[in-house]
Amino acid sequence: MFLNDIGQPLILDRHKTYGLYEQHDGPMILTSAAFQEHVRPNNWCGHIFGSAYDVDRFQNTVADSTQTYKYNVLKPNEPFQIEYKKIKSLLTLIPTGQNTHLYYLQNDYVRTLVVDNFPGHLDFIPKAGTLFHRALSIGIDVMYIDELCYLSEKEEAEAQMENIYVLVQLIRPKYLYGLRQDKQLPKNLLDLCARIDKFASPLIK
Repeated sequence: MFLNDIGQPLILDRHKTYGLYEQHDGPMILTSAAFQEHVRPNNWCGHIFGSAYDVDRFQNTVADSTQTYKYNVLKPNEPFQIEYKKIKSLLTLIPTGQNTHLYYLQNDYVRTLVVDNFPGHLDFIPKAGTLFHRALSIGIDVMYIDELCYLSEKEEAEAQMENIYVLVQLIRPKYLYGLRQDKQLPKNLLDLCARIDKFASPLIK
């Protein structure tokens, strides 16, 4: 997924055309989508952030020899300052299992939690660091999830949906969006939000 100039994430779709105000050519944060359908913006800055495991995996399986990259390995539960177009943000990698993690992103505008593959265990929270604990007490503004699992009927997709529900129920973000922004989220999931976004398009389920 890629960030825009104010830190909003998006998984790009090679079949979509993005307008001037939809550009996400900022840093790339390594999630599972990077290894499934690696699509990058035309004017991408080339900066990559991720765990040591994911950075090594990207370098050995996905990296394009014609592209110049700048890799940044994130240490677990330690905020890392990133800056893009004069916007400074703190990015934290929060491990949730073996080679699974969440990303917490905070700047002057928003507190954001990004969920990729979540194993369902909540014992990561005590270890997640002061910055994340403070955000939980204040409230997470936006949670993003990869909504691809809601288009599959496989057992692992159903398990992932259950795990996401438990996490959203616990976090109670103000708003909940999909990282792909073109897949509808179930109404029962959106109803867990602290605020209801009247512009969201729920999938009645």
